[in-house]
Amino acid sequence: MEVAIEAHNSYTENKSEDARFLKMTGQIMFILMLLMIACFFTWSENVTITRIIKVVGRMGVLAGSIAVYYSILKNKAVDTLTWKNHGAPFLYFAYLLLGFASFMWSTNVGYSALQWFMTTQNLIFAYFFTKSIMLFDVYYPGHGLKVHRMVGDSTFVLLLVFVIGKFVAPDIFFRLTHGGEEARLGGYMMNPNELGMLAVLELHVLLQIFMKTHHKNG
Repeated sequence: MEVAIEAHNSYTENKSEDARFLKMTGQIMFILMLLMIACFFTWSENVTITRIIKVVGRMGVLAGSIAVYYSILKNKAVDTLTWKNHGAPFLYFAYLLLGFASFMWSTNVGYSALQWFMTTQNLIFAYFFTKSIMLFDVYYPGHGLKVHRMVGDSTFVLLLVFVIGKFVAPDIFFRLTHGGEEARLGGYMMNPNELGMLAVLELHVLLQIFMKTHHKNG
């Protein structure tokens, strides 16, 4: 009887620790996704400051995604995942190689190098972020952490910043175009068309959530 009680207490304790670990890791991954998207914005009109923010900020986010991955391995997971679709990374590396070669005919090598660096960083970030989710799928079944939910929540927060910003600081969050006849949301921080793409991404995530919820209820 005592052995059964000890086993039950140990199981309950481990389950509680896993729940705390999942909650903390999920919050960290959400923040990393939020910062990753936010680093695409132009937070300053000064080109040097903008580049520093993008390089340093995105490198910090990359380091965070690697740290999360190894924290999962340290907790209880074992990395036994293998590649199945080799074509996708091959084509992406070919794309990066072509981008690197384009430096030879670029009119602004510094700008081209920054874009290439950010694209490379995106690949590495996505690699560790995705592997972390896959490890959760194997070692923490029913964890509830979904990439599309993190993207959706992060996008919602950033869109909310712009929506509130247009009322609080319209001079910053609006940009006049067509000789001042039109005001477009996004200001100089983000291209209005890209902001629209971000909104479409949010709608796509919401549609996925709605369809899954409707399917379960049905």
